[in-house]
Amino acid sequence: MALDISRKMLGRLDGDTNFAQYSFPITSGVTVNAGDFVYQDASGRVTNSSVGGARIVGMAQATATGNAGGTVKVAVCVDPLMRYLLQNDNIGTTFAATHVLTNFDLIGATGAQLVDTSTTGTSGQLLCIEYNPAIDPVASDATYGVFTVAENIFFAGSGAQ
Repeated sequence: MALDISRKMLGRLDGDTNFAQYSFPITSGVTVNAGDFVYQDASGRVTNSSVGGARIVGMAQATATGNAGGTVKVAVCVDPLMRYLLQNDNIGTTFAATHVLTNFDLIGATGAQLVDTSTTGTSGQLLCIEYNPAIDPVASDATYGVFTVAENIFFAGSGAQ
């Protein structure tokens, strides 16, 4: 199995490595992979399908598939101060140093979510806080950045409050 570092938690903005997490039931029939960002669906469960534009609950810590009874849950990092190493899709717009402190949405299916560089602007699910952080094993890959959740379901406008 290949190493997937496209979505990795790096610790909190305040330097702490401990983080808040909570377990939520998963939408019936939906598989959430470890490292997927999830959001609340209409049934009050978490899902990762069509994540672009939704207010984020957090990052899933395990892989599981929801059932009709709602008894299958997934632990989710819900910490608004968590930093994430994420890969950009570089479609339409190329990720650049000028994108620090701008917002982006996510794109992609379960297990393959990326930052959608064509959504850069003043609003979006994620806030870029560092361009090309030179973290091994992707130190020379400029498609990576460090992000925080900006549109957190627990906080009206910003995750870092």
